Amino acid sequence: MPGPKRNRRECTEGWTSIKQWTLWPEQELYEQIRPLVLFHETPGERAKEIDVPQRTLARKADEFERYRMASLFPSEEQGGERETSKTLPPEIRQHIVDLHAELPTMSWREIAEICYIRYGRRPDHKSIKRIATNSPPPKKRERRYQPWHLIADPEERKLVVVRLHSEG
Repeated sequence: MPGPKRNRRECTEGWTSIKQWTLWPEQELYEQIRPLVLFHETPGERAKEIDVPQRTLARKADEFERYRMASLFPSEEQGGERETSKTLPPEIRQHIVDLHAELPTMSWREIAEICYIRYGRRPDHKSIKRIATNSPPPKKRERRYQPWHLIADPEERKLVVVRLHSEG
């Protein structure tokens, strides 16, 4: 008969022992809040024990009670995973490239605002910069408005651009 699949360990409540055996961040987070959820230990007591902010522990325990195991994993609802050039759909990435090619003087934050208006997603300005400078050249499109440098009023220029790109 084959031997045990895993080596046995002695049960422990010592945080340093538990922390060294956790394999994933989600597992570590669960071990941090487990005494709060199971044994109703106060966040203050646990925070002193494991050297984590009390407020963070209380918030994570509340999220665990509300969302169960799903709260341990990153999600947009709970402010988890941040968008990067890898998580943005190709359509948004192409739009960023097109905007930067058409209006190179527009700031990265303004491009993020246009993405939010059009797609309901506001990527980080650093991701926008990376996408705009490291992506293939933009697609050619037909003009609906005068070129940027031919519009005299600076406010009107930006309004035209926002209107153009928010309409889709």
